[in-house]
Amino acid sequence: MKTKIPLVCLIIISISIMVIPSHCAEEGGWISWYKVEDLKTKKLIMEKDLITGNEKIYEPVLSGAEYNVTVVLNIAVTVPRSVLKINTSLERASLLDRFWELHTKDYPMVNYNPSEKAVRFNQVKGNLTISMYGRIPQNITEKIFNGYVINKAVDYSVLELRGPNDEILDYLSFNVIDSKIHEYRNLLRSKENDLKNIKNQGVISSYVKLYEKMLNQSKFEAEKGFIDNAIKILNLLSIEGAPKEPTPSILETLFYPTVLILIGVIVFTGFMFQRSRAKLNYTLMVVEEQVKELEGLGVRLSKIDKNISLNLDGIKDRLKRLVGVS
Repeated sequence: MKTKIPLVCLIIISISIMVIPSHCAEEGGWISWYKVEDLKTKKLIMEKDLITGNEKIYEPVLSGAEYNVTVVLNIAVTVPRSVLKINTSLERASLLDRFWELHTKDYPMVNYNPSEKAVRFNQVKGNLTISMYGRIPQNITEKIFNGYVINKAVDYSVLELRGPNDEILDYLSFNVIDSKIHEYRNLLRSKENDLKNIKNQGVISSYVKLYEKMLNQSKFEAEKGFIDNAIKILNLLSIEGAPKEPTPSILETLFYPTVLILIGVIVFTGFMFQRSRAKLNYTLMVVEEQVKELEGLGVRLSKIDKNISLNLDGIKDRLKRLVGVS
């Protein structure tokens, strides 16, 4: 007697045969390291180790620029008949006639063609290192809004790793800005440094507050995408000739305190003189010491300001007359 297999079981078996599994089918965890270089200058733009989390960013990624992006894919296990695919959304670079360069020469690729935007390979345990060449699209950071050009940074996916059923296993994206946003950020950094300097240089508080207000307004404009307006506001800011808090003159710092001290001496002396003639000798001694100090101060001040010196001479003479010192 023949055993009949239910139709449902046949469908399940067929689906299980058609769907080829891939290790770590959830998104992420395949790209272990990458670096970005300027294709023309060979300058290192950034690099990141996704295992340790260490990241170094030297320059921003700019729209319209051409880059060499090198990635290391960590294939954890071998899965027979599983073919993975890497594709890129970069435009073709003007300097090269290909998108890819394979560094792991012995890795099992499938119909490898470096001029195509996608490459395929068998899922075999190991590390696959490959470089991707291309240009970030020119105008992805620009939009037109009510006749105005809006410039905003965008997250742009440059690489996707897809599984055998075209599911996304991992991807690589960069925050992309344009040259105008880059100019604004550099100018903002410079003006923020200027703000720190004028705070330390004693510039009047009202000017500092105005400076801060304009800085914040430029940031607001930039957040909305009006980079041209933000740059114009920053260019209005200047620290040259910034008004400073008034500093006390030599008359205030030296002459007035001296006068106050002498007035105190005069009042004290007069009080002592009126209270007791017996204490006259003590009073005269004090006054004579003050007169000597005053004469020395007058000599020093005469080299700086004649008017202050003459004023001190007048006070000295009045002090002498008060107690009868010749």
